[in-house]
Amino acid sequence: MTRLIIIRHAESALNAERRIQGHWDSGLTAKGCYQAECLARRLKKYKLHKIYSSDLGRAYATTRAIAGHHRIRVIRDADLREIHLGEWEGKTPAEVDKLYNKGYKKWLKKPSSVRIPNSEKISIFRKRVTGCVARIAKSNPDKTVVIVTHGGVLTALLAEWLKTEFDHLLLSLDIENTSLTVVEFKGRRVRLKTINDSSHLIGTKKYDNANYHQHS
Repeated sequence: MTRLIIIRHAESALNAERRIQGHWDSGLTAKGCYQAECLARRLKKYKLHKIYSSDLGRAYATTRAIAGHHRIRVIRDADLREIHLGEWEGKTPAEVDKLYNKGYKKWLKKPSSVRIPNSEKISIFRKRVTGCVARIAKSNPDKTVVIVTHGGVLTALLAEWLKTEFDHLLLSLDIENTSLTVVEFKGRRVRLKTINDSSHLIGTKKYDNANYHQHS
């Protein structure tokens, strides 16, 4: 049995500014660094064999906090990147609505119906990330593996494993920063054990006062 612990990165500066990221990048905020350390302490109890990360800096910075407790080299993989959101990247939802004919409001009704200029097609994105995670699972039999990635990536994976509509999950499930989703692979069987678990942050003042935004 292979166990994957799949994690959304800690809070980035663009998260805090409510800006759409996609392939845009920014460093972690002070709160994000705190979240990453809480996550790292939680994962100390696990025997980890491999650690993979999106090659974007916000994911890699989160991963390094975990790796520091396990002395494992982080494997960076561009296929674990967030979906590329083209001309919307770096903008706030209000700016998108102003510049693109209320595009964000339309996206909130049905994301897959909106054509973002110069963006990655959702179908290509889903194939990219599900294929990458399947390869990681296959190449690590009987191991426990951490993957640090992005909110949209986790949504695509959950839609695949739960056989659920991607749009519905994207709008209904708020993947929190540093939350854990745990999935086990046994042959062709996939079993979800945990979804969006951020209990390592509950009860802390910095967490209770936080505002989370899933612009990835």
